Amino acid sequence: MSDKVLSIQDFQKRTKLDNEKFQFFIDRKILEEKKFYTEEDLDKVHDFRKLNPLDIIDIIKKFKLSKEQLSSFKTFGLITESLYFSNKDLDIFQSWQKLKRLGYSDEACFKVLAEVGIPKDDNLFEDKNLIQLKDLSESTDISERTIKFYEKENLIPKPRIYKNKRFYELSIMEDLLLIRDLQQIGYKLGSISEFLSSVRDGKDKAKVISTMKLELNEKIKITKTIIKKVEAIK
Repeated sequence: MSDKVLSIQDFQKRTKLDNEKFQFFIDRKILEEKKFYTEEDLDKVHDFRKLNPLDIIDIIKKFKLSKEQLSSFKTFGLITESLYFSNKDLDIFQSWQKLKRLGYSDEACFKVLAEVGIPKDDNLFEDKNLIQLKDLSESTDISERTIKFYEKENLIPKPRIYKNKRFYELSIMEDLLLIRDLQQIGYKLGSISEFLSSVRDGKDKAKVISTMKLELNEKIKITKTIIKKVEAIK
């Protein structure tokens, strides 16, 4: 980590914090009040913003809220006084927006959310049987672009989309590695698609494996012949 020291002014420029927001981080004890700041302090702001992606201006613009409406969120105990909002807070604003679209009045929306809470949905981030695209790519050493291409070609099942993230069943890792290996030994995508369909179907699995063995043995014979010819060249 860099030991570079930043003045308060430079630090605010790097973090895009005006005086009010900078004071917010001081009051919340996320930052200490001092004359100079380091890369470590920058990381603290970055980590906080990662968990709280939208500030109050973003919220007002995104959900077209008036000052009175925003105040009502606080009055009904749906949010706390803050300049930044977490994903959980965003769920509250989004639920309010959905109720508004259904024709509920402002007060009715606030009462429903305060008494019933936001609609619950499955949190795919906590599902241990699922893996995100980035992690899947890192685990298989297959690029995200290639994985998406396999989706498009229907070689692998479509992912579930949750909060703009792609989630795949863990079992898909075996399919991806198999597809990669088949390509490496010369199989075209069309042949791979037929192969995977037959294997998944289960009925012709033995026949498919037998055919593959014959094809690979033939390729081995051809490869050996080529090697002998190359070795004989003077």
